[in-house]
Amino acid sequence: MQSIFTIKEQTVTETPLLLFDCELAGGQVDRWSTHRVNPEGTLYAARVLKHNLFEVQTASDHGIDAIPRVSVTLANADSHFSQIERAVGFKGARITVRFLFYDLRSDVAASEAVVLFRGVANPPEEITDATLRLTATNRMSMQRVLLPSVRIQRRCPWEFPGTAEQRQEAADGGVLGKYSRFYRCGYSPDVEGGAGNLEEGSPFTTCGYTRAECQARGMFGVDASLRPTRRFGGIEYVPSSIRVRSYGEKGSHTAAVSENEARYNDFVPLIYGTGWTSPLVAFARNDGNLTRMEALAGMGEIEGVLKVLVNEIEIPLGRAGTNMTGTGWYNIVSVGHRAGEFNLDFASSQGQPLGDPYGSMAV
Repeated sequence: MQSIFTIKEQTVTETPLLLFDCELAGGQVDRWSTHRVNPEGTLYAARVLKHNLFEVQTASDHGIDAIPRVSVTLANADSHFSQIERAVGFKGARITVRFLFYDLRSDVAASEAVVLFRGVANPPEEITDATLRLTATNRMSMQRVLLPSVRIQRRCPWEFPGTAEQRQEAADGGVLGKYSRFYRCGYSPDVEGGAGNLEEGSPFTTCGYTRAECQARGMFGVDASLRPTRRFGGIEYVPSSIRVRSYGEKGSHTAAVSENEARYNDFVPLIYGTGWTSPLVAFARNDGNLTRMEALAGMGEIEGVLKVLVNEIEIPLGRAGTNMTGTGWYNIVSVGHRAGEFNLDFASSQGQPLGDPYGSMAV
């Protein structure tokens, strides 16, 4: 077998190939290439449609060239990678990319394989009916953590505990405490001090990360023992439209509802200290007199909201038993009880158009 450096000097060479090895969190290894090849008895599926492996940059002042980030588009028409993302997840997977020359006619490697890249995978950037785009950061990079780590999506982003050990960790956090990957879900009905519902006397071992399945497991609001949970981290609420009559109108019309479609896949903001922020609007509905909306302030432990401005007008805090329709008001709703996220629900009075629907807020 000739070396790569010898073959590359020839006028006509064998087919150059890139081999991708993806080691998932559970130990499973998925292998891809641009062709279906079997070097040294290891099968690589023909899944790679596009990549950026030929882009390099200087990694230091000493002139060392390196591949800082790999982006690869994979064929996903059969939902193979969608199932992997749902069951295990690509985040944190170890990606190794090797280069070699391959004799496709004889189905044998024409040279040894050389490692071009080793890195850590991020969550998929895009999933469509036909493709999945995955990126990985060089393991020697100083920026290996994706922050913020949670996106706005319909499915719950928390990891579901499937074993007894994981459910124990979901209840108390284990050695990592609140930083455990199962702590935010918190499903632990068979653990002392835990929460959740059982399925015919046994705990659930899987979850579809939807609102319906979260309710079945008792982690959406309260469980069967009336223990507060509120762990669902997805955003999917769109209110039903209602018939309204605006001020001065004789007839009625259907209230317009602004869905959250434009916000999906945006990052949930992280807030530190005290300062002004522009929260993301989850939905908004105008009935001709009031514009009601729900804004996502951020995730993590938030002590409280100090002031809310909409169109540079301060919106007061809603008070029980007081008619505040003429001034507008806001309410604070905590979601993700264990994680401490907050939703901000407020209304703008007199049906004024919202030039800046996000407004601003001091937290």
